Amino acid sequence: MAAIPKSYKKNVVEGNGILIFAILFSIIIRFVYYLNFNSIETDTTSGYIWDILSPFFNNRATSIICSGIFTIGLALICANINTTHVLIRRKTILPPAMAILLFSCHPIFINMSAEYISTLLCLLIISMLFISYNDSYKQRAAFGTSFILTLGSFFTSSLLIYFPFLWVALAMMRCMNFKAFLASLLGIFILYIPAFSFYIFTDNLDTFLRPFTSLSLQQLVHIPSMNLDITHWIIFGLSIILLAVIFTDNYINRHKDKIKTRAYLRLLSTLVVFSILAYLFLNIQPMLNIFIALSTGSLLLSHFFALAERKITVIFFYISIMVYITICLSPFLFL
Repeated sequence: MAAIPKSYKKNVVEGNGILIFAILFSIIIRFVYYLNFNSIETDTTSGYIWDILSPFFNNRATSIICSGIFTIGLALICANINTTHVLIRRKTILPPAMAILLFSCHPIFINMSAEYISTLLCLLIISMLFISYNDSYKQRAAFGTSFILTLGSFFTSSLLIYFPFLWVALAMMRCMNFKAFLASLLGIFILYIPAFSFYIFTDNLDTFLRPFTSLSLQQLVHIPSMNLDITHWIIFGLSIILLAVIFTDNYINRHKDKIKTRAYLRLLSTLVVFSILAYLFLNIQPMLNIFIALSTGSLLLSHFFALAERKITVIFFYISIMVYITICLSPFLFL
């Protein structure tokens, strides 16, 4: 690491400089967004619990404060995942800093939404999956993660599409067999059966079915990526380039990580790819996929930049920060 500039090592990798920058920049850009943009509605298909909670966030100030609190929560969970599971083999504060920056890059993130809650639960699931690595009692991990994922679907119903990924993730953590599969199904039934019973007894079955009946064939065959404008495609292209660099680096340098850590990185990479593909091709609550991709991507970005061993990686980091700031300012081009 001697070839890396000392300022990068001190302020980005090991020091608090990047975290201080992330907090200050987040406060400033969120305040600027608040002054210049009205509330932006997201396509949220009736999560049962969110239907009850959403009126509390109709006040814009309350909504913005709560979104900030949940951003801090996401940052803290990312930090906990890194320290608990030793995802990055160096002391660094990058995971929470990256999470704060990524969830402050667009006006859509300054308003409280169901996606914040579901994403926080997804990070909790990731931590549970890491803990379950090669666990002899596989049913416990399968049930726990399934239960939390199902709970998250009560806020954003489209989280259910991540169940196939959960089964793949359990297999990647060497924690999947037939009993674990049955336990994961139990995690679904143990929440949806009481919910179904409640809506039956209150003669409100339409509300229970709405997350499923609101989907139409016309909606499903419509490809969301066809509606992206040139700005979004540029941002998407830059993100793909960055991810490609990270995936390549992980592949080349994977021998430096423990076998368990390689499995963690493989899971995170697969989840990012899954969420991006879901965003591009599945027209069901696309913002949820963006939230999950950003939360997972913050861990991959932190791993890549914290373990920089060449000056070119440091230069790439500062270029990425400049591109990030440009992306944050891009909404003002259309005021």
